[in-house]
Amino acid sequence: MDGTNQTAEITDRAKLDELALKVYDRINQTWQTSATFTQNLVDRVSTSQDGAIGNFDPLNQPAKDYTQQTPLPNLLKSAETSNSSSAPSVTKFTVVFAPTGTLEVNP
Repeated sequence: MDGTNQTAEITDRAKLDELALKVYDRINQTWQTSATFTQNLVDRVSTSQDGAIGNFDPLNQPAKDYTQQTPLPNLLKSAETSNSSSAPSVTKFTVVFAPTGTLEVNP
C-alpha cells in the first residue's frame, strides 16, 4: 500500500458498513446507559480504518451539554495512548445516543 492513499476517505459501501459496525461495537461496549438527558445526542465521529475514534464533534446542544455521559472522551483518550503513531482518520460517522439507551452509527 503506498503512502499517498492512506488518508483517502472510504466511500465503498460494504467497507463503510463494516467500519460502522466496528465503531458501533467499540462505543456500545463502553456506554453506560443511565442517561439523564432527554434528547438525542448527535456527534460527528472521525475514525481510522480499524474503527479507532480519532476525533468527535458534538452536532447539537444536548451533545455538547452531555458529552461526559457518552464514552467518546474516554475512547478518544484510549486511542491516543494505544496508538503513538496516530493513524489518519478515513471516515466520518454520525453517532446518535438516544435517552432510551439506543445507539446509532450512520455513515
